[in-house]
Amino acid sequence: MGAFRRKFVITCVVVAFLAVSALAKRVSPKPVAPVISAGIRYSAEGDGRDQYVVAADASTGKVLWRVKVFHTHIKFWVEEDVQWVFITNLKISDNSLFVRDEKSRCYSVDLTRKHVKKQQCGSIFSQ
Repeated sequence: MGAFRRKFVITCVVVAFLAVSALAKRVSPKPVAPVISAGIRYSAEGDGRDQYVVAADASTGKVLWRVKVFHTHIKFWVEEDVQWVFITNLKISDNSLFVRDEKSRCYSVDLTRKHVKKQQCGSIFSQ
């Protein structure tokens, strides 16, 4: 009876793991509206691990520069796609592009130096 009980427990654990894995698939991220300022179109791009802001000429579409905003460290023991984090909002103010991600973390990109800085969201995206 001990062998049967062990097989039953192992089977239950495997079934529970498979059920959780099947539910773990994430939906595609919502598209992020690009912002245009001074003839430059700023858009979000990335694969869930690395997220970028891309600046392109608004009339030609030619990419001017691309800067990494953040990287998501993936834990190998957790399903990868449920760990991905994407950019959700972009907003321009003065000479900075403000970026918010799915975890409500905010960053600013200095548009002159292309320098990224993590910061508090404050009221940037509530307006």
